[in-house]
Parts: sequence; structure tokens; C-alpha cells
Amino acid sequence: MSLHWFKSFGLQALFFDELRVFVQPRRIVILRLTRTIKTGLKQIVVHKQVIEIPQNIEPVGTNADQTQSLYQNLIHCLRLVLSHKKWQGAVPTVIVSNHFVRYAVIPWNIELAVESERQAYMQHCFSLAYGDVAKTWDLRMSEPVFGQPAIASGIHLGLLQALQSVFAEFDMKLTAVHPHLMLAINQTVTQVNKQKRALTFWLVAIQNGRVCLTLLENGGWRSVKNVAIEADVSEQVAALIQRETVNCNVKFEAPVLLYWPESHHAQPLKLAEQKTIKILPHPFDLQNSQTSNASVNWLPI
Repeated sequence: MSLHWFKSFGLQALFFDELRVFVQPRRIVILRLTRTIKTGLKQIVVHKQVIEIPQNIEPVGTNADQTQSLYQNLIHCLRLVLSHKKWQGAVPTVIVSNHFVRYAVIPWNIELAVESERQAYMQHCFSLAYGDVAKTWDLRMSEPVFGQPAIASGIHLGLLQALQSVFAEFDMKLTAVHPHLMLAINQTVTQVNKQKRALTFWLVAIQNGRVCLTLLENGGWRSVKNVAIEADVSEQVAALIQRETVNCNVKFEAPVLLYWPESHHAQPLKLAEQKTIKILPHPFDLQNSQTSNASVNWLPI
């Protein structure tokens, strides 16, 4: 199981450098990655820059003018950085913080035979969950597996359009945009598969002040919750799991897996009822969570 939002650039990554751009509410982290024969064509970081943004960028909102203004501030910061040649001539991939994303589990429906029907059904599910504001979001769904629910994400159209436009200014086509949850899930599934365990687990993904809780049963999506982190994260996660256990009528035991790249400078997660298993974060996500060995800029708004 591997999740994809937008299309991947595939073989281009073998011939061109890649920019990994992590878009977060208070900062942007840019990594330039290259492949060399010495590293067996594995990607390595050759440049890294952290851009601190004094003004918090809000997530998908209802005030269109204010939201667009905040996104333009983000683009202003990106434009200043991308104007330097060391970032140009690469293929950009953007990972969007869960701060900017809303999620929903889309139930399986055998009557949906064509893509347009699935898209309409996904829009209906988001409207039920979030109201009319969902009409201003770009909705993407994981590839459906016969008989199983899918997971879908919603990102404000204004944010996506702003990102596409700024890269276009420097002749870089943005063809890959991923929610951070996708990175966490794919990294988790890879490690679970290596251990030959069943794809049945709770995943607690914590990043940028958000707690994203998902439940998978035999690779099928049962639940997803994305909420702001509270003062006592252990108590919060325990309550979320208990609530979703009741809401989803969970009758099976599932381990709790923790994906938390920033955990080295945060309070530990301690659950009284379940054992927590830490997932080794993706190497580039660890780079994203650390400011050491990086050029750090404070850009005014």
C-alpha cells in the first residue's frame, strides 16, 4: 500500500535533482537532493535552508480574502529563496503540513463505476463532514481497493495555485504535492511490511502542533482524525483512541504506532492501556524537523 496525491514525476528523479519543500505554518524547509554513483544513486541532501515566517499561516479557512493574503505571504518567502540559482533547475516536491489539510475516510461503494461518480461521492463525504467550505478545497483520494474504504485529503485551492505559480516563475513544474500524513503512512507501512506484520494498527502522527490519528484494519481505512495538539498529548491521544474505538465499533486489538519526527524535543507519549511502538521517521522528515547544519533565514512579512 502506497499513497499518492497528484502524480509522481517517476523517472525524472533519476536524471534531475529534486527539491523537497516542507510547507509548515511557521516555516518552510527546502532540501535539494541529488543522486551520485558513489551513493548507489541514493538521494543525498546537498543544500538545506530553513525559512522562519514570523506570521503564522492559517489552515483552510472561511475568510477567502484573509486566507489568500496569508498564502501570498508564503509565496513571497518562497520567491525570495528560489531566486538563488542553487535551488533552480530541479524537480520540486511539496509536502504540506497536516495544519493545512483536512481528511476523510471514503466508504466503499460498488455502484460508483466511473471516476466522475467517485469524485462526486468524495465531494459529498467532505461536505457532510466539513460543510460548504469544502467546495474551496482540492480533493484527492488514494487509489481505491475493491471492497475497502479509501482515504482522501482536502487542501485549499488557493494554496495549491499559489505554490504552482511561484515554481512556474522559475521554470519548475510542480507535479507532486503530498499531505504530511502520506509521508508518515508510507514510511510506517514500509517498516511494518519489513517486520511481516499485519497492516492493522493505530497510527499517531504528530507534527507542527497537530495530532493525526488513523486506524487501519488489514490495510483498509477505518478512521482518521486531525486535531490541534493539547498540553497533555498522552491524555489527548488516549481519549482519541477510546472515542474512535467506540465510534468505529472496534472489536480487535491493534498496536499503537507513533510517527513523531520532532519527538527529540517534545514530551514523551505514554499510554496506560497500550504499548507505543516508535516508527523511525523518513530521513528527509528528520532533516525537516531539525534546524542544525542549515542556513536559517528570518523573512519579514
